[in-house]
Amino acid sequence: MLTRQDLDNFGPELLDVAQRAARHAIEPELQQLHEENQLLQSQLNATTKATIDQYLDANVPNWREINNSEKFHAWLLLPDTFSGVIRDRLLKDAAATGNASRVANFFKAYLAAGNVPTSTAARSATPSGRTYTRGQITLMAAMRRRGQIGDAEWARWEHELVAAGREGRIIGALDLAGR
Repeated sequence: MLTRQDLDNFGPELLDVAQRAARHAIEPELQQLHEENQLLQSQLNATTKATIDQYLDANVPNWREINNSEKFHAWLLLPDTFSGVIRDRLLKDAAATGNASRVANFFKAYLAAGNVPTSTAARSATPSGRTYTRGQITLMAAMRRRGQIGDAEWARWEHELVAAGREGRIIGALDLAGR
């Protein structure tokens, strides 16, 4: 660390030149370390994903079909019963930390709630059937305003909410006259 005494003894011009020379000398090594770090992070992410996928294959055989379901993604946009945190956020946190059993628990909880995966053809013609209250919608909007729901999650929620409105699955919705 440079001190006030260094500044007084050598002057700001010499210290500036010395700092720039030092930066110039170590810049290539810092860049190499940065690139190596990015490569290692990429390899770690790929290994973590493969480990989670293997665990899911062994413990939730139909997880890939479930994961392709719009109904599952709509379910993930709802708050967790115990924490109040959006399930999708919790799932992403579990995946980011490489906790395969926690990731699997989301698929198991979805199935335990009576949800059944559907084929791709049936999925496009079948509404989710989930109903929503005005309170749930208000809560989701408040969470979005606080930054607790990201753009991708919000887009999925909006898509589900529009479908729910179209299909009459919103409890307590206002009619066109505003009643």
